Amino acid sequence: MAENLRVRIETDIQEYLKSQSERVIGKASKEVTSTDLTTLTNRIIYEHKIAQSMAKQVPFAKLFSWVMGLVPSGGNNKVVPLNQGGELPALGSNQSKADDFSFDAELGDLFENEAA
Repeated sequence: MAENLRVRIETDIQEYLKSQSERVIGKASKEVTSTDLTTLTNRIIYEHKIAQSMAKQVPFAKLFSWVMGLVPSGGNNKVVPLNQGGELPALGSNQSKADDFSFDAELGDLFENEAA
């Protein structure tokens, strides 16, 4: 059961709630009362809860691919599709430059000197 509590709302949150009043409860932002702010808060929190549960159910990669499928692709499409294969591409066996660990060694020496 709901409990009556008085809660102070920051000014920026109050302005956000009033800006959403037209969409959520159909009242102009200038006509919103403190009771309406309570209703707005409860409904917006509920909307965010539903959206979060939906986001957990739909994997991001599939959602992103679906959204990108809606975008018309022209000849100069700059969007790179996500790798759905699960495997990362293998590195080339002939690397042009040998690995240089001098920075790592210097960083390790720095920590050892500080610890001593």
